[in-house]
Amino acid sequence: MTVLLTSLIRLVQAPVAASLLVGALVASCATSTEYPQQGRGPSVAADVNIERVVLQAYRAIGDRHLYEPNFRTLSAETYRGFASADPALSLTTSDTSFTVMRDGHEVMSRPTPGDTSDGRAWGGMLAELLAGSIDTSTALQESDRQALIRKAMAATTKQLDRNSRYADPEEARDNRFQRDGGGGIGITVERTEDKKIMIRALQDGSPAGKAGLEVGDQILAIDGKSMVDSPLSDIVLNLRGTVGTPVLLTVLRPSQGREITVGMKRGRIVPTTVVYERRGDLALIVLSGFNTATTDNLRTAIDKARADIGPSLAGLIIDMRGNRGGLLDQAQAVAELFIGDGTIFSTQGRHPDSRRTYRSATARKVADLPVVVLMNGGSASAAEIVAAALQDRGRAVVVGTTSYGKGTVQTVVRLANEGELILTWSRLQAPSGYTWNELGVLPSVCTAKAGNASQIGTTVDASQGSLMRWHALRNPTQEEVADLRKICPPGDNSPERDIEIASQILHDRSLYAHAVQMGTYQAAARP
Repeated sequence: MTVLLTSLIRLVQAPVAASLLVGALVASCATSTEYPQQGRGPSVAADVNIERVVLQAYRAIGDRHLYEPNFRTLSAETYRGFASADPALSLTTSDTSFTVMRDGHEVMSRPTPGDTSDGRAWGGMLAELLAGSIDTSTALQESDRQALIRKAMAATTKQLDRNSRYADPEEARDNRFQRDGGGGIGITVERTEDKKIMIRALQDGSPAGKAGLEVGDQILAIDGKSMVDSPLSDIVLNLRGTVGTPVLLTVLRPSQGREITVGMKRGRIVPTTVVYERRGDLALIVLSGFNTATTDNLRTAIDKARADIGPSLAGLIIDMRGNRGGLLDQAQAVAELFIGDGTIFSTQGRHPDSRRTYRSATARKVADLPVVVLMNGGSASAAEIVAAALQDRGRAVVVGTTSYGKGTVQTVVRLANEGELILTWSRLQAPSGYTWNELGVLPSVCTAKAGNASQIGTTVDASQGSLMRWHALRNPTQEEVADLRKICPPGDNSPERDIEIASQILHDRSLYAHAVQMGTYQAAARP
């Protein structure tokens, strides 16, 4: 859960800094090429203090997780994950003690804390068992410390919930870049079927673009070092770096049949999450994530559409299909562009700071235009916040299929080994009060059921009863969730037909007004 925009929401009472996220942007080497300079190369020495990481994680879980944890169960699973590298080690538990055994002989034993919710006490006890196990095990001593931490944390988060997880230092650096940006040159690369590393995209105004690199260039070398047979992860490591430092790229330009070497300085790169395209008198804006630049870039895209299309601009299509989410504050800020006042969403959790109602902070909306939001089964978290808010508040028509159903907020804890612990922190609620966790956001127009454009009006009418049921539920059972999600089955594709249907709705003002009204919580609340 790590995605930012203008500012991070921090938990000032917590012992370690944390940011609030409503989704995870996990950078894959195939799609993202630059990451922050922090921790270049091996991020932590081999003797990283595992006990400190575990203790820090347990404190955070005890303080912040959505549900009060049972550290007796958690500690046993953490130890077993950690010790899995040495089959001779085992853990015996009783009501009063945890005992480490090796080949049937006791290695060490510690009394268990009386309070199963005391993360600090259980973390301290467990840290002693981990340290003692390393001292007695050659296999653990010879194991990579980061691998041991990964096994321990994976076993820990598996016991919490489906959205809590651990990111090792390399993945955590990738996540931080996706949220905050970092030093890079502004290119996206991919490996082709014939193993070539090609530039797939250039970010506007980036050092790479200014230096003359082009889409389709094949990367041959970086700073004189051949990259022909290198994995994408090595290319990532060589492209990233401190802002202002020089880098030299040698590429093969197929269109010219020659090699070109260009030099440039790394700039601050924030991954592009907003792309505008004119579709006649409509603006199609693809919103692929929520990072620190998303709201500003969306505002710029809307302004560009106004200037490009002029007074004839008929509406906006905000395409969030496949958008996995991002920063919580960015979800709020994006919704504020369309909702001038009132509730956007609320959160409920165990920690007092997790119980909040988020309202629009501005009385002036940027966009008064008609809006259609596109969603599918890959749309999650921050994307669902925006879609649910705009639908509930009567500000947009949601078109597509039922979304993923990630209605929780995560807090990110940066650990001593430079990894990250992503903990579920609170539940999300739409303005009407329903929670879409596991359930998803139901579109006003289900394209899985609309066979052709002529059926859209019928589809809108048919959706009213479903939306009323959807919005009326507060704590649906698994059976109710499964039954409701059959109404408009979540899809993974992003067909052009969705855009065509959105266009028809925006060009038929009567249909648009009807569809908006059917989706609002006022309509859903009617008997």
